[in-house]
Amino acid sequence: MLYTITGSRGRNLVIAVDVETGRRKELTSTGSAGSVRPIGNQTALYIYSNQDQPGDIHMLDLTSGKSKRLTESNKEKLNDVYLSSAEDFWFNGAKGDKVHGWLLRPYGFDRRKKYPIALLIHGGPQQASVQGFMHSQWNPNMYASAGFVTVVINFHGSSTYGQNFTNSIRHRWGDYPYVDIMRGIDYVASHYSFADKGRMAALGGSFGGYMVNWLNGHTDEFKCFVSHDGKFNTISGYYGTDELWFPEWDLGTPWQGAGRAILEVNNPERFASSFKTPTLFIHGEKDFRIPITESLGAWTMLRRRNIPARLVYFPDEDHWINKMGNSIRWYTEVLDWIATWTNTTPPYHIR
Repeated sequence: MLYTITGSRGRNLVIAVDVETGRRKELTSTGSAGSVRPIGNQTALYIYSNQDQPGDIHMLDLTSGKSKRLTESNKEKLNDVYLSSAEDFWFNGAKGDKVHGWLLRPYGFDRRKKYPIALLIHGGPQQASVQGFMHSQWNPNMYASAGFVTVVINFHGSSTYGQNFTNSIRHRWGDYPYVDIMRGIDYVASHYSFADKGRMAALGGSFGGYMVNWLNGHTDEFKCFVSHDGKFNTISGYYGTDELWFPEWDLGTPWQGAGRAILEVNNPERFASSFKTPTLFIHGEKDFRIPITESLGAWTMLRRRNIPARLVYFPDEDHWINKMGNSIRWYTEVLDWIATWTNTTPPYHIR
């Protein structure tokens, strides 16, 4: 029997695979699992986390599927930290498919009040926002702690929902994900009375930054955007990237007629004249996946058109913001930007 981790419906689960028959069985059902290590024939150790619990070691009974927590390594540090649990929601997205999202309620939640919405758009696009404790830069609890109803949507192209769902992103970067995001926001606004659709911010990195740029050319429903290392021009973005397989598979090559047509159809820059929403751009000089000229170009276009825009440049960072001091600056800039444009007073001082 082989024990491993697989993505399933927005979760990373421990599964058992019969190597002779290929049959698989899910041994866990919630959260995000990692680093599974069998101990004998009856038990295994693994790392478990969810949105309100950083990773700890758990022991899993391989027969019953019952799990027991063995460590609480962050207990003291988390005593004074607000961590919101995530709620599932499903809605009808593009193609009539069911699409999955997560919602986190803000710090000091009172259902009688209205709260701004922070929409986090994951990268990839062949990734997913899973039920696990995410890295600091895009941890949804950072925004819930700042007073936002925090929403993440696993749009078409996301992983963990089957290969067909993931592959559907091909040639349609600006199509199905956009439909899913807009329908998902409508669902949240109609089913959660405390979510204020009139005060929304959308934030994303990598493909999420691309989608933020796409949203800016297609809707005026958001008060502001944050585009981190996002592609603005699919043509120049292709020629400047260090990674060619995904852009060629997802969209095509610029020198071929069909490929160029697909790149143009999905090109945010083609809709530059329709951009109208204040945007914060963030980019690292050492990002070879999406060169800084992508953010610089979008920022220049907005500034020349007298649309509020800010460019934050990290000369010592790449596709991620990894250094502690830079991460603090990143969050200061991001939270200040979305709080200002959504007319929100965070429950703490940002600066």
